[in-house]
Amino acid sequence: MTGSMEPDKLRALKNSFDEVKVIKHRATTIIKAIDKLGKWSPEIHSIITSTKSLIDLEYIYSSFKSTAKRSLAEKARELGLLSVSDAILQGQKIPLLASLVDKRKEGLRNEKEVEDGIVHIIADVISKNKDIFEKIITLRETSAIEIQTNQYKTKEMLKDKSKNMMDKQKYEMYFNFKMTERNIKPHQILAINRAESKKILSVKIIIPDTFEQAFKKYCLSRFAFAAKTTELHMHLLSKSVDYAYKNLFKRMVTRRIKAEMKIRAETASIEVFANNVKQLFLVSPIRGKIILGIDPGFSHGCKLAVVSECGDLLDTSVIYPHTRSKASYKHSIDVLVNLVNKYKCTILALGNATACRETELFLKEIIKSKAFGFLDVTYTIVNEAGSSIYSCSPEAKSEFANLDVNFISAISIARRLQDPLAELVKIDPKHLGVGMYQHDLPEKQLMNALNEVITEVVSFVGVDINTASKCLLQRVAGLTNSKAANIIERRIKHGAFKNRAQLLNVKGIGSKTFEQCAGFIRILPETVLINQKTVTEKKSKNSQDSFNLLDQTWIHPESYAVANKLLKHCQCDLNDLGTSTFIERINLYAKDRYSELAVQFNTNKATIEIIVKGLTVKKNEDIRSILNHPLFCDNMQSIDDLNIGTILNGVVRNVTHFGVFVDVGVGTNGLIHVKYLKSQILCVGQRITVKVLSVQPDCNRISLELIKIL
Repeated sequence: MTGSMEPDKLRALKNSFDEVKVIKHRATTIIKAIDKLGKWSPEIHSIITSTKSLIDLEYIYSSFKSTAKRSLAEKARELGLLSVSDAILQGQKIPLLASLVDKRKEGLRNEKEVEDGIVHIIADVISKNKDIFEKIITLRETSAIEIQTNQYKTKEMLKDKSKNMMDKQKYEMYFNFKMTERNIKPHQILAINRAESKKILSVKIIIPDTFEQAFKKYCLSRFAFAAKTTELHMHLLSKSVDYAYKNLFKRMVTRRIKAEMKIRAETASIEVFANNVKQLFLVSPIRGKIILGIDPGFSHGCKLAVVSECGDLLDTSVIYPHTRSKASYKHSIDVLVNLVNKYKCTILALGNATACRETELFLKEIIKSKAFGFLDVTYTIVNEAGSSIYSCSPEAKSEFANLDVNFISAISIARRLQDPLAELVKIDPKHLGVGMYQHDLPEKQLMNALNEVITEVVSFVGVDINTASKCLLQRVAGLTNSKAANIIERRIKHGAFKNRAQLLNVKGIGSKTFEQCAGFIRILPETVLINQKTVTEKKSKNSQDSFNLLDQTWIHPESYAVANKLLKHCQCDLNDLGTSTFIERINLYAKDRYSELAVQFNTNKATIEIIVKGLTVKKNEDIRSILNHPLFCDNMQSIDDLNIGTILNGVVRNVTHFGVFVDVGVGTNGLIHVKYLKSQILCVGQRITVKVLSVQPDCNRISLELIKIL
């Protein structure tokens, strides 16, 4: 129905549609509220229904809301000045202001109070005029409005020099900043907003004089007949227009600019977050391997956790390799070697936080000494952003009720290598370490973006049911929190799922749910934990334990019969699935024949296309295969080891509008500013070579230049 529209465009379309629905709903609510107040008019109705912004809707409604404090225009009307104000606007004769004075009534005690009352009423009428309101919007869009920021100085800040210094380093580029609202970048808006909220910056919106002049000229032209009536008419009109601009419209424009900039910046930040999270989720998984996760530390030791091929916890321990004690160092080696040999674990996943580089040296020495014997052990450094937050979360406690939280971090690090998607969905989006000022974004928007990305990724690569977490399973179409929990419970009790049909044995999953979720579920040989004979044996119609090779594709079980007929006509053996010969035969047979094959096999063209596409994917290939395999790092250890001109290998950790953050293994991510990216587009997880341009150890800043993509 969407013409194969890209997911990013679909997401943008959906967001626009949702925004329109919210605006329409709010407009309807406001019209009803104004009607209840007895202030409805055709013109007001027209203004509200033609408004395309929530900000403008709220501004319009604000002048009608019932408040304890009456507006100046309402007070003036109650004093009987409405008829005079209407006469002025219609160019009719008006009495002398002196004749309206009543020294007993506040607001009419002298000519100035009478004049002010008339001005307030006319200004209120001007503010609710549809044409004038639209003129303001036009001027707002065509004027060069400027944002100015300055350092916010208080006595407290001057006293606290250490805080002042930190703020100066972080926001000094904005201490005397000027930029037109049209050209300001989203990351600049976010930085300014954060600094303003912390009272580090003061922000001014500078509206050019030409804006005010054009506004006044337009207003007077709207009431030209009245303005030409008498000098008093002209005087009162001019004063009313001036008051309307300075006290109503200028404030409205200022508020609108700030609100629009905030929305624009947050929208851009959400987009950056979504793109980065998508790349994070699509990092290549390492399937079918027992992995030992290491959460490094100094005084509290390095926490170790061994997880099975399906991510289940097998063992834990703690070692202290970074003390001065030789006995402790030797004991640490013995513990690690024993764990590795006991579980035949050949991959070590090392977290990249505190003590990472020191622990890496420790691992290198053990591997070099051949302490692991005949086992070919290697390690990789894993980005552990958010693992410590997750280890204390309700999700972690529900899965590991009686386990020390320190070990949960090590488990999470190991699982991130096995199946990044299944593990990272558990982390609070703000703590995933990707994005642009994501900590300042509304929680709901972040979660919506995260859920949409997960849906998109699951649609493309599917979910390995034998490694997927409850958090991930419950995001598969048709699966709820309870159904996901039941799947994991059965997996623990009866072992790995051997085929999709076994889902029907899970409590709560019937034929309807199966129909919804089966196409997104994958059964992969690497994680089924059955021997090769069982995997390749011919499927028995009566056996529920047999392995169906089609279960690792995105072909839905309801299309298996058609798929098998197609294979028979192609003379292809399903055991060769994923090989180049197999793929060539399918393509040769099906090329440009989708409609013909649909008739031949009594199905539709779309089903044939899906089957052919599913059968012609290379072995274990999904979108994640495009990305680099996990980075096995060998970099410098400290920011103090860096010099200008040093060439390093690193991994991209975050991509923003202003540059790319790269982990070069020194505990602090370096920044490649956009001007040093050489027009290259990078994504999270890519391995690259960079050159150090500058190092500032005092404020933990490293400036880098991209040399090449590995």
